[in-house]
Amino acid sequence: FFGSASSVELRIYAKLHTSILFCLDTSSFAREVTLHIYTYTKMATTKGSAICSSGCFSFLQPKKTSVAVRSTTASGSMVYESSRAVEEYLHFHYGLREVPKGLSFASSAVEFPARMAWIANKYSKEDRRELAYDIGCAVGRGSFELARTFKKVVGIDFSNAFVDAAKKFQKEGSASYSIMDEGLVKMKKTVELPEGMDVNRVEFRQGDACALGDIGLVDCMTAVNLLCRLPEPIAFLEKAIQSIRPGGILVLVSPYSWLDEYTAQDKWLGGKYDAAGQPISSENQVKAILTPFFDLVEQHDEPFLIREHSRKFQLGMSDCCVWRRRD
Repeated sequence: FFGSASSVELRIYAKLHTSILFCLDTSSFAREVTLHIYTYTKMATTKGSAICSSGCFSFLQPKKTSVAVRSTTASGSMVYESSRAVEEYLHFHYGLREVPKGLSFASSAVEFPARMAWIANKYSKEDRRELAYDIGCAVGRGSFELARTFKKVVGIDFSNAFVDAAKKFQKEGSASYSIMDEGLVKMKKTVELPEGMDVNRVEFRQGDACALGDIGLVDCMTAVNLLCRLPEPIAFLEKAIQSIRPGGILVLVSPYSWLDEYTAQDKWLGGKYDAAGQPISSENQVKAILTPFFDLVEQHDEPFLIREHSRKFQLGMSDCCVWRRRD
């Protein structure tokens, strides 16, 4: 199907530890094929030669080259298993409590994961504070803050690296890491758990937000900057409808920054056009899904700030909604 092309590049996006089986009919076209396999950890490139006479495809051993691990602030980079991602998120969750003078206008954007948990704590009912699920918990700040109010908190993230970092932080009560200053120059940082937290109330698990399984009924579910990073966002919302008990809350926070790398366009809730050429709003689509089952008790914008290096930050704005499950 590549016609008479003299070369072709294939790109395959895969999760870690994924086996890939594919076939190429190269009998009529290409002398060379380049295959890029993207994982959540790094980009690995394998180059193969097409043997046109037999229609076979063989791989050549790739040259060993160092691949720069991109920052999580680079939209579309699947890097949430990398050590750089862990360091950036430890700083995002625990270390970034004030901004440089030149960014004073963004002072309200710090401590974003904690602030989202505080919102859940505020809107939870006293008789609905047994069990909370923090979906997309990353390195755990929101889960720990939820434990100030809820008797049991389960933090779930797809990234093994994030979950391991959260567990280690929970066990040791502190974490040391490096953050980028400029170029290759890094600065060492140490952060500690905020005071007054009962870490024994929190459990961290690796898991898939689109396939949570049987979690029973919960009193609170938070999903902070998660929805537009899911391959099946509707599946997650349907699970929230099924799992949150009457009177319980869903704190749904998202900048709706849809990307093909995470979600196929036909799964986007918004950010595209309908058949009539009219724009579809993610916010309206979410409301259409949840309104039959929940009351919207609060909606406002929430800023967040992620540091890449000393002179580069990502400032974003998420739509924050608190939904209460009806009887």
